[in-house]
Amino acid sequence: MTLRPCICLALLYFGLSEIASGNAATPFSLGIPLPEGAASGMIEISFLYNKAEGVVPSYQIAIWLESEKGEYVKTLFVSEYLSGGGFDHGDVCPDWAKQAHWEKAEESEFDAATRPTPPIGARTLKFECEKWGIAPGAYRYCVQAHIVEKYNILYRGRITIGQGAAEAVGEVLYSPGKHPLAADILYDVRARYVPRGESNSSIKKEKP
Repeated sequence: MTLRPCICLALLYFGLSEIASGNAATPFSLGIPLPEGAASGMIEISFLYNKAEGVVPSYQIAIWLESEKGEYVKTLFVSEYLSGGGFDHGDVCPDWAKQAHWEKAEESEFDAATRPTPPIGARTLKFECEKWGIAPGAYRYCVQAHIVEKYNILYRGRITIGQGAAEAVGEVLYSPGKHPLAADILYDVRARYVPRGESNSSIKKEKP
């Protein structure tokens, strides 16, 4: 399988320098023009990657937004292998692959979302709503990670953007079921919306 040629050394260097520093939060605001009507503030997606015993997970991951009706809106983060051609495999993050139609993605979208696979440990990824063109409204956020073969883990929850600080803990779905050795490699997935100028202290929690 051939990776898209636009994954260049500069992109690899940028991604590694941003997310390889332990628990540091990572802002992503690259490559998408500022639209009219976008929400101010930041979406934060946090999760924990665990080690697995007796199996070597691929740890490929995709993070995206859907409408409340489950319609695809936007990809925020996708691992390099998955973005560069792995989406066509069929077994790697299939829920994202079926919705994103990544083979048709614009270069700006591809470049902005494609990053190296996050390392083991706690991660918080930050996305500026204005830079990503995310309008105020209610969304479902989705985080899917691949283990091995057909085994994937999907977290999703509801988050309201543009109406004050909010937090949502995702519900978890396993496909085709729980992996006997690695069902918890992706854990404690949650999303926050923090308006510009506010802190996490005023966040209102929402149900999945």
